[in-house]
Amino acid sequence: MKSAAYILILSIPVLQSCGKVMDKPPLDKISQDVIWNDQTMTTAYVTNLYTRINFYGFEQIAQFSSTDEASTNSTNNTNINTGTVSKTSEYAPYWDYTYIRDCAFFLDQMKTSKIPDTVKTQLSGEVRFMRAFAYFEMMKRYGGVPLVDVVLDPYKPVDDKYTTRAKEADIAGFIDNELTLAESELSDAPAPRGKINKWTAYALQARAMLWAASIAKYGTVQLDGIVGIPAAQANAYYAKASAAANQVITSGKYSLYNPLPSNKAENYRLIFMDKENSEVIFEKAYDGINVTNDFDAQAAPQVFANRGAYVDPTLDFILGYENIDGSTDAPVFGQNTLYDNGAGVFAKKDPRLFGTVFFQSDKWSIGTIQSYDGLDTNAAPDFSKILSSNLVTYHGIKSVGDQSRKYANVACTPTGFTVKKYIDGSKYQIGENLSKTNWICFRLAEMYLTRAEAEFEQGNLTPAVEALNMTRARAGISLVTEGTITLDKVRTERRSELAFEGHRFWDLRRWRAAQAAVNGVTMQGLHITWHYPTGKYYFIPFNAENFTRSFPPQQYYNPITSARIDNNPKLIENPLY
Repeated sequence: MKSAAYILILSIPVLQSCGKVMDKPPLDKISQDVIWNDQTMTTAYVTNLYTRINFYGFEQIAQFSSTDEASTNSTNNTNINTGTVSKTSEYAPYWDYTYIRDCAFFLDQMKTSKIPDTVKTQLSGEVRFMRAFAYFEMMKRYGGVPLVDVVLDPYKPVDDKYTTRAKEADIAGFIDNELTLAESELSDAPAPRGKINKWTAYALQARAMLWAASIAKYGTVQLDGIVGIPAAQANAYYAKASAAANQVITSGKYSLYNPLPSNKAENYRLIFMDKENSEVIFEKAYDGINVTNDFDAQAAPQVFANRGAYVDPTLDFILGYENIDGSTDAPVFGQNTLYDNGAGVFAKKDPRLFGTVFFQSDKWSIGTIQSYDGLDTNAAPDFSKILSSNLVTYHGIKSVGDQSRKYANVACTPTGFTVKKYIDGSKYQIGENLSKTNWICFRLAEMYLTRAEAEFEQGNLTPAVEALNMTRARAGISLVTEGTITLDKVRTERRSELAFEGHRFWDLRRWRAAQAAVNGVTMQGLHITWHYPTGKYYFIPFNAENFTRSFPPQQYYNPITSARIDNNPKLIENPLY
């Protein structure tokens, strides 16, 4: 098989950075023996695979509003939220056999490559990780998919086993085996954090095996195992998840970020801003110049961003945080209860909430968050008589804040809240594609939470408590004991620690909990009213979306889609589509 075509896909910036490559004749005139025995060109091929692997990151911003975490300042009535995902209308697709083939092609060439063994082994481990990552992304969406672990010759008949869907358990087993082999090939050096190492492979293994365990415990086997994993395999997968997570935890290479133990909220916020963070296992790097994102422009409060407030935490999400003492009692809302400041109604909540969400009167950059949507000038609070127009002022004070949902025709929050996590406060305003904040793909806290969940699900309370208390202690909330730990505590801790990191969307699916969380629910926001005579605030919930969300059970899997089945009739559609 000719290999030159695959080298031609290498990005020009990669080649330009390697003078040795540019001194060579055109690639289409180089024999494959030269290509695969040249360390620079082989490394460049892997670099290209890095650029093509979809770690998502800030590009997955829409998924935040497809859970109970957030709404948006648009209608947000997408197909995933209205329950209308179909064979012709998929949500968040991932089906990339071109990428998988290119990974397999590289691994095949390495069998006879004469580059130094240490380099060949490391690069092979990196590519195995990439292939396992791609299969995991497909398994999360579709269950069993065709398992192609060889380079197929397009000019020869293809065995049916490569064109039909494998069982979901077989895909999970393949991912597990690939990562186990990768772990034996990869370096254990923790830096650079954008390069795949042994611990990155263990982190993905922990995540993927926890997924498989959850599907086995909470899912249903259908289509003869093409979707679903037998329940009898749940504990074995939980054990694998815990063991992989514990490899990272006990490696000594990473530690929980905690430079500001006296300021829990700010300490938590800085986890995602400090690029010297020892907690990070793997991240997608941005420099704000050559490689950028526009999360600030989209998600920051409107006056601090080019567009702003596209990701708006719901009241439902905020109420899901525990109180500092571990209790879950609801705050007191209504005009008869006044609070000293714009976050006072949530004062008892987990400090991580205040490192994750902007509240009325928060100081930020060179300004103040003004998300109140009404001014009550009555001596005794009376919500029916508030001023709530952007055209009205009272004694020089605007009747609605300039980041509230009622301020002019601009992109402001419909819920009363915006995301603070990942927002750069070093600049007053950030335009499109100028953000330099890195996206953390794997961090140590996730490993503790994975171990806690996996051990709890197996009934092993001692290690579950120990692992869960690691993040709770850093957050400054009450610790659990073997007598107080519950599955709800485990899941709530994961929800709070990993908010807006791309986990909630998938957690609700693997737990089969999306219907309970969003089906039949209209997401809530909070009226934030400034009572002018006292300078205090009161809060009243309201419906922040103009539709009721729907999540039918088929949406636990994506459809294979009509287009893919038309292309390959041997594919079987997922249930209920």
